[in-house]
Amino acid sequence: MSLVGVEFKKIISKRYVWVLTLLLALFYAYLILNIADNFSVVYSKRALQPVFQEIMDAAYDPQVQAYVIKNEFNVTFDELQPLISPRIAQTIEQYQGKIYKGYDVEKQLKDEAALRIESLVERNVTLNKRIQELKNEPDTPLNRYLLQQYTNMPKMEPNLTRWDDWIDINNSMLPLLIAFVVILGVAGVYTGEYTSKMHGILLTTKNGRSELFWSKLLASCLFAAIVVIIFQALAALLYMHVYGLPFKNTPINSLTSFYRMPNTMWALQFYFCQLAGSLLGAIVLTAVTLCISSFCRSNLVSFFLSSIYFAIGALYSLNVEGQYISSMRTIFADVSTFSLMSLTDVLGNGKVFIVGNSAIPTIRLTLITQAVIFAVAILLTYVFYNRKEIIA
Repeated sequence: MSLVGVEFKKIISKRYVWVLTLLLALFYAYLILNIADNFSVVYSKRALQPVFQEIMDAAYDPQVQAYVIKNEFNVTFDELQPLISPRIAQTIEQYQGKIYKGYDVEKQLKDEAALRIESLVERNVTLNKRIQELKNEPDTPLNRYLLQQYTNMPKMEPNLTRWDDWIDINNSMLPLLIAFVVILGVAGVYTGEYTSKMHGILLTTKNGRSELFWSKLLASCLFAAIVVIIFQALAALLYMHVYGLPFKNTPINSLTSFYRMPNTMWALQFYFCQLAGSLLGAIVLTAVTLCISSFCRSNLVSFFLSSIYFAIGALYSLNVEGQYISSMRTIFADVSTFSLMSLTDVLGNGKVFIVGNSAIPTIRLTLITQAVIFAVAILLTYVFYNRKEIIA
């Protein structure tokens, strides 16, 4: 067996890692499955998907738009019915007399259909108004960036595709669970050798200084990648069961959380970026945890310090989300490992950092910072590991 295989086997042979992984997976599954029978999950969007195009056409109909605007974006389905496709009403009438957990399904779907039309009209009015304001505002880097993004956005669609739920997978909880398991498995890679006093013996072998070091790194990154795949696959299966697959791709600005944000991406594209960010962030976290492990004598201390590193970035990031400008106050959170593993804030919100006369996409700074952290962590790990050999 190769050295990488030996080191990988050491990591996965820790039963407590897999026991806790199973417990966390079950806990996560319980939280997701617990909402499977909510009215909003079962009916609100799913029942209206067959008339998605009709709802969209209604929202872009000049007569409907004029009526909604005249009534200050507060209309009922009955008021809109004469102006919209009869197929919408026919679809909703299939649920006439049906009661679900105390909800009158037909009435709720009528309210939902009216809300989707009304909100889409309001979003377009808000967007067009903002574009006109930007054209009349001073020529600053931020205003130029916003004007470019807003004018090049894809046409907004009704928020009925379920992409808002799927993109929320990587918002906070899943990155935290992945990080916990990665740290748990990798924190003892070096401290285990120091505790057993095996590091001195191992480093006297012919390839001890180089091959063993790289073997530990590759084995740890492989473990992190497997953890990411397991949790991302689990989340996808759970969301398929609860929400179903999104029936079509949709622009990010069609989703409630992002419609005011300067983001021109599509939902599927963004979701794939989140998957890549989850993997890259886990590998960076692995390098940092290995670095901390290389100078710690205790698994517990290594785990504790690595958790602090990730948790600080996570807590800070979750407290400053919902903006599209990175500042000196928020940049630490925006370039954190957690932000890379989530991407909901820095990429989803289309964040930029203003430097001089330029608006730099924050995601670039996040990637650069995490690449530097990864490189420095590997270098320091090598230094700490070999220094211990020299001292010994």
